[in-house]
This record gives sequence, structure tokens and C-alpha cells, in this order.
Amino acid sequence: MELVFFASAIARREAIEASEAWVRRELGPWLEAGAGAGGMPAAPTATVPIATVLTGGTEAQVLKWAEASAGPVILLALPHSNSLPACLEILASLTQLGRGGRIVVADRGDWKLGLTAAADLVALGAFLRRARVGLFGGPSDWLTASSPDPSLVTEVWGPEVVTIPLSEVVARASRQGDAGARLAAEIERASAGTVEPDGATLLGAASLHGALRELASEHRLDALTVRCFDLLGELRNTGCLAVSRLNDEGLTAACEGDLPSLLTMMVLGGVSGQPCFMANPSDVAVDEGLITFAHCSIPLRLVRTFRLRSHFESGVGAAVEGTIAAREMTVARIGGPGLRSVRAFAGEVVPEESRPRRDDLCRTQVTLRVSPVEARLLLDLPLGNHHILTPGRHAQAFLDYDRIARS
Repeated sequence: MELVFFASAIARREAIEASEAWVRRELGPWLEAGAGAGGMPAAPTATVPIATVLTGGTEAQVLKWAEASAGPVILLALPHSNSLPACLEILASLTQLGRGGRIVVADRGDWKLGLTAAADLVALGAFLRRARVGLFGGPSDWLTASSPDPSLVTEVWGPEVVTIPLSEVVARASRQGDAGARLAAEIERASAGTVEPDGATLLGAASLHGALRELASEHRLDALTVRCFDLLGELRNTGCLAVSRLNDEGLTAACEGDLPSLLTMMVLGGVSGQPCFMANPSDVAVDEGLITFAHCSIPLRLVRTFRLRSHFESGVGAAVEGTIAAREMTVARIGGPGLRSVRAFAGEVVPEESRPRRDDLCRTQVTLRVSPVEARLLLDLPLGNHHILTPGRHAQAFLDYDRIARS
């Protein structure tokens, strides 16, 4: 964070100097230590300016300064000298101009943590605006509500979408050789057992990871999504293991060519600092407030233990059957008209021993106890099928990103 100070020309000089000195004294050690900074993945780094409003009468100054930059503005208000009234007018003006922002009042509550959290959101927004995401093969045919035009993704959320033929993945996978074999052996050693896949299948699944990793490097991708079901015909294999591993490594990866899910993973992963699990809401009991999510490609960092299974729908390839390690999880989704709707809520993980694993759902399953209102909303106003889960409670930070930093 970089502090930029604003004061009225008619304010008393000694008062201005005293206020600036206090802010520097309070925040200097905090900024040098990086205290409170968390949640952000390694990639989204940026210097975030903080407009520190020392007095009233500074509205025009701050707005002129803000014209030189894009994105949201963080305003640090002092609880005196008409600083907060000025900040309220400034943020209202920015909102009318379509700019986001947040006011943090100094010396009130956990204001330093609040300042850092706001700066993290702004840095994440700057990252998304310069990010490149890969769409391998296009969206799956059944994503009727989740196949936005790539230009809309850029316009509303920032990332440039690079479309890459799936044939490039297929061709590259056949050339992985020893690297694929090493990864397959490593994952098998870490597992609690292998059920259906044989050695050749695991090798093929691991080779898809290497292919996607190489192509992501060559195309300078920050995230990717792959039309994975088409690999069943081309390679008699699946992308589940590759997607799982890429997310463990910090390269955000989604299934089925689903761009809204990929965006959701980038934002939720950004505010939580953790990998995300893309899953289907496969069963809902509204009155009990229970939602069961299931999919075959969970990152291994999110499980206590796992087995290697076949892909659920096809019975071929390699997939992950994991036991969730978290006690609480956040669920989020981006979608709706113009990709401008967001939803997020948190739930308590129901222990597996009280909800036995089912054979009629995708391999990794997690049931969350949530508000019956959220369960009903999921059925009545869906933004699409796929939802994104990550450990902990991050719903407010996810919603804050949409309100503060998306612009």
C-alpha cells in the first residue's frame, strides 16, 4: 500500500502535519511488516494507493487524482476534521461514475485489517484486469446458461480469454513420457488406494496435466478451463486428475469449458488464498438445510485422504474420491444476465460418517448444512449448475469483491 495525503488549502498547517504524522506512525510499521496481508495468491501483486483524507474540502482534489487510475479507490477517513464527510461525498461521486471503492475509518475497530482487506481486493481486481485465461475446446454443450461470449468475460470481469483447440492438448499429452510417469507414481503413492484405473490409465491422466501445464506456460495463461468430456473419445481418459493437480499448484483450472465457474474460482481463490473445488449441487433437502455437492476433480490440498477412481459418468479414466478436510466451506457462483450476478454463502460440513458416500454421484462428495433460505434460493433462482467451494467463511469477501473491486 502507498499512502497519498489530501488536505484543504485553508486547514491549519500544524493540524494537517499532526494528522499526517499520526497516520504514518500508526501504519508505517504495519506496512513494513506486511501485517494482515493474507488471502491473496502469489500472482496478483500490485501497489495499491490509499487516498488518506486529512480534512474536509478535499473532494475535488481526490476525484481529480482518481481520474489518473482505473479501478476502485480506497479512502482512509479520520474521525475528525470533516474527513469522513468528505470521503462520503467522494465515494458517492465515484459510484455515480461507475467506480467502486471503500471507506475505512482510522482508529475505529480493526481498521488496519480492514484497510489491508480492501487493498487485497483492489490488488486482486488489478490482477484480473491483466489476466489471461485459456479456453481449451470451448464450453460443453450442456452449459446452456454458462457459455458467455469471451468478450463479455473481459468487459465485465477483466480477463482476456484465449481460445485454444483441444487438439493441442491431445497432441501434447502423447509427448509427456517420463514426466507423466513420475507424476502418476507420485499421486498413486499419496493415495489410500487405487480402485478402477490401471497403470496405463494413470499415466494418460498424468500426461494431460503436463500437456496443460506446458500450454499454459506457452500461452502465458493465469487460469484455464478445458472441454474435458471430449477427451473421453479422443484419449479414453479424463482431465480430472490434471485439473486437481493444476489447482494444487496454484494454476486455477476448471472443468467442462465453464468460464463463469473459472471466474468464480479466480475470485474466491483470490480472497481465500486457497484452491477451490468445482462441483455439482447434486442433492438438496430444503427443510433440513442440506446441500450435497459432488465432482471428480477436487484439489488434493483440500482432502484428508483420497482414493483413485474412474470418472463417474463414463467409468473410464482417473478421478479423485476424496474426504474433505474442512469443517466449514464457502460456496460461490458468478452468472446471470451479462455475468453481473453473484451469490455466496457458507455452510458446515456434515461428517461423512453421518452421510455415507453414495455410488450414484460423482466421486468426491461433501454435504453442507446451510440456511434453508439459501437452499431454497439455489432451487428457485439458480445461476447455473456448477458451484465453487473453498474451506472457511469467505462469502462476505467474495461479495465485497463484486461491489468494491470489479469495476
